[in-house]
Amino acid sequence: MARLRSLTTAVITSRANTRFVACPSCLADSPRYLFHRTGVRFVRCSACGMVYVNPTPERGRNYLDIEETRPFTNERDRGLVVSDFGRLLERIAAEHLRITGHPLERTLLLGRFLARFRDVRAAARVGLEVAEIGDAEFDRLTTGSDVSWAEPFLTRSPQVVLLHELLEACADAGAVMRRLQEAVPVTSLFAVSYTNADSLPARVMRRHWAPFFEHRTSFFTTGNLTALMARFGLVSKAQFPLPVTRTAQYIGERVAPRAALTRLLAATPLGDVSVPVRVGNRVAVFGRGMPDSREKLSVVLPVFNEVRYVRRVIDSVLAKSLKIDREIIIVESNSTDGTRDAIKDYEGHRDVRIVWEDRPRGKGHAVRAGLAHVSGTIVLIQDADFEYDIEDYDALLEPILQHKAKFVLGSRSLGLDDWKVRKYEKTPARGLVLNLAQVVFAKTFNLLYQQRVTDVNTMYKVFRADCLDGVKLESDGFELDIELACKLARNGNTPMEVPVNYVARGFDEGKKIRPRDAWVSYAAFFKYLW
Repeated sequence: MARLRSLTTAVITSRANTRFVACPSCLADSPRYLFHRTGVRFVRCSACGMVYVNPTPERGRNYLDIEETRPFTNERDRGLVVSDFGRLLERIAAEHLRITGHPLERTLLLGRFLARFRDVRAAARVGLEVAEIGDAEFDRLTTGSDVSWAEPFLTRSPQVVLLHELLEACADAGAVMRRLQEAVPVTSLFAVSYTNADSLPARVMRRHWAPFFEHRTSFFTTGNLTALMARFGLVSKAQFPLPVTRTAQYIGERVAPRAALTRLLAATPLGDVSVPVRVGNRVAVFGRGMPDSREKLSVVLPVFNEVRYVRRVIDSVLAKSLKIDREIIIVESNSTDGTRDAIKDYEGHRDVRIVWEDRPRGKGHAVRAGLAHVSGTIVLIQDADFEYDIEDYDALLEPILQHKAKFVLGSRSLGLDDWKVRKYEKTPARGLVLNLAQVVFAKTFNLLYQQRVTDVNTMYKVFRADCLDGVKLESDGFELDIELACKLARNGNTPMEVPVNYVARGFDEGKKIRPRDAWVSYAAFFKYLW
């Protein structure tokens, strides 16, 4: 009977909410029901995968006041929250200096706060101001996207606006972002803290993931947050984990409040031990994107013993009609079949740069040599054969040019042919093994790096050149494909997949990858995880 009463209360609460909303990220109105919890209906957008509450509550609890929504029974926890915030400000200041070349002197905090945030040492250095929000203002923000409570602070031209878990409280995060963006200079950066719904804890715990029950209405992933900001011409400039530290006592009270171990922690000094908390908390820094008129594509083309195809590939890339400028960086690894002589014909071409290697050191080494000579804003890696279709360049570039993604994978597993991309008439068993390996590679990448891709082995990896800032590539062989994907994803660059055409060439036609390369590539997933 008690359970029946509880369910009835939940149903009554849910039916009282009548304000249905579109997806906060992509604005699609195609929700797929996930689950109910305490009268709240959670759905997932069928278009972009975002999880959000629909319908939204008529009134929400103001969870932005940390002290009010999460009272601390241990004073040390309050100190750890303040210390973590100081570390966050220091990291944001460092990223602002890297991105703009100027020190951070005016910072505005909108979102979760403690009064003591103003007292941290870093707050004075970055000129921190806090726009506190009361319950009435919170209701107007969440239901009507009203930001008038912050306008007096926005008019002071902050260099960085820190949205500290603010967007997750808004039924229409896009409307809030539009008004915030219009109120600050175009040079301002937005630092957005959020809890990544694609994180490993979220995937493992699913509906039991703690952030689902903290009065939020939107649950972003790195990908759909980037897509949301792209609607306003803002692109990702940096990604890093949000520092979160709590005492062992706090964690025990949250996970198992009635357990004997939790009571023991509260009664002993062990309860004061600080523990890093990893439940998917991240920070993304966004700024204005580059106008298309300044964009340039750099095609990195490693070449070794490809005399049969190389001229046609280069000519096709040069003839391809693009809306932006392009350059081809050819890395010739001292071929022995006449390829080197064919490449010499392109010396002096205004759109071609040639890097001559004295000996072959592997495809990875050649790609790294080409990346060192990139002068464009977007990089595309192209093999010197026709397994992939150069006509797919437009589809690969469009998400980047529209600022919907910084990293795009050309997936051979999407589209009508599903994932059966390799069909070898002479060696069908080998083709089947390679197809199955492709699935295993994608599943492993998704699990370890918290992504959702179907084809991480694809040659078509397209990304903004600044994605390589701070990234040191070291592989010489085919495993560079995996190293590149892992390190870009680890830095917060969620790959967007685009279907591409693919016609596999056989080993008798010059395909060079061998079984040993597959094992080394698979080991790279684990090698580059940390």
